[in-house]
Amino acid sequence: MIEKEDIILAQNGDEESIEKIIKEYQGAIYKNNRSFFLKGGDSDDLMQEGFIGLIKAIKCYDESRNACFSTFANLCIRRQMITAVKNHNSDKYKNLNLAMQGEGYSKHEETFHYSRPSLGFYSPEEIFLGKELVNFLNDFLNENLSHLEKKVFAYLCKEYTYIEIADFLNEPPKKIDNTIQRIKKKILIYLDSYSR
Repeated sequence: MIEKEDIILAQNGDEESIEKIIKEYQGAIYKNNRSFFLKGGDSDDLMQEGFIGLIKAIKCYDESRNACFSTFANLCIRRQMITAVKNHNSDKYKNLNLAMQGEGYSKHEETFHYSRPSLGFYSPEEIFLGKELVNFLNDFLNENLSHLEKKVFAYLCKEYTYIEIADFLNEPPKKIDNTIQRIKKKILIYLDSYSR
């Protein structure tokens, strides 16, 4: 069992504590590894990404944020693996992947450009990652929005204006507008941290 002292020692570079945390979370990394597929890579590559995510969790964990280390570590491990899969499948690596497949393949590749692609044009990984982002964002909003913010957000999702929302909630429009700005800021901060 990982104690608070182990995390503090690990953050200060104590190798024994770092090893203890790594051993504790190996199972979580193996479990997450089975959920992903790295095209052209192997499971060891993703395992390494999981360990990188765990090290980042150790370095960045802040007890004052009222999140237990276990939740934070699992989120960092998963996020690191998702980022690796996304990066590997992005256009950034397209030329390298084509070169690995040989010259003949790249000559016959056709490219299509759609201004508004339908769901059918997304890869299974992109669909999975998109759904996962929605689930993570939903959990984040449930934990981090105030009671009023949750009510306002629910109305926003139904496409009501801030004037209509103020009417429904019997609140001044300025207060609702300020609430919407806070919600937007929280969502942007979350999306920025998710993409890293």
